[in-house]
Amino acid sequence: MSDPFAQRAKAVQQTLLVMEQNAADGELFALGYMIPQIALVQEMAEYDPAEVDADDFDATYWQWLESTFAQDNMSDADQEQIAQLWQTAAARADL
Repeated sequence: MSDPFAQRAKAVQQTLLVMEQNAADGELFALGYMIPQIALVQEMAEYDPAEVDADDFDATYWQWLESTFAQDNMSDADQEQIAQLWQTAAARADL
């Protein structure tokens, strides 16, 4: 049985890793923050693979990031940069 949640997580992770390889110095913190969060989301998510799609991963991942911002006292500028990089990664992972 396919697992669209896990497949999307893998695609996003690969996209972020490629982005990290080509990133400007100012993007490395944000990308380095985002990449390991994927494994944590997968570990913590409870779902039935038959009842999810790729959009469910995207929504869960973004909600997870938003919750970590507060816990990590993330600055507004860092949050905005992560949001922009997330939008780019999500779009590129669709290709």
